[in-house]
Amino acid sequence: MDLKHVSKIALIGLAAAGLLFAGCQQKKEVAPSSKETTTAVQKQAAKPSANSVYFAFDSSAIDASSKTLLDGYAAWLNSNNVNTTVEGNCDERGSREYNLALGQRRADSVKDYLVSQGVSSSRIDTVSFGEEKPECTGTGEACWAQNRRAEILPR
Repeated sequence: MDLKHVSKIALIGLAAAGLLFAGCQQKKEVAPSSKETTTAVQKQAAKPSANSVYFAFDSSAIDASSKTLLDGYAAWLNSNNVNTTVEGNCDERGSREYNLALGQRRADSVKDYLVSQGVSSSRIDTVSFGEEKPECTGTGEACWAQNRRAEILPR
């Protein structure tokens, strides 16, 4: 065979290979719908490691750092079929009756925030322990601050 003949065969072989590969069907990637994406993100939501929301003295207002924690809980609760109890607590200052009422306002405040983030209110119970379940039994502001909290407990 001469060089011209070999070149033609090689060219024909390359053209055939090109046509063969060009004719292969490629898989098309279809982007998931926004609903599928949202569902996938919710399924990946992990339970936050902290379970306490802390409050200022004589307050049931949720601050910005607590909202971040509660957003994580809302995502986790929305992606899992888990019921929860929010326990309101207070420091030892104030009367027993006043602290029970304040603890209930704190628990209700957390529940209301979670409901505003899409969690069904029927899945959240609230209870107040007032000053009866202190996290810290000492005295002074550092200790009292630990007791002004609402705890989120899956059940």
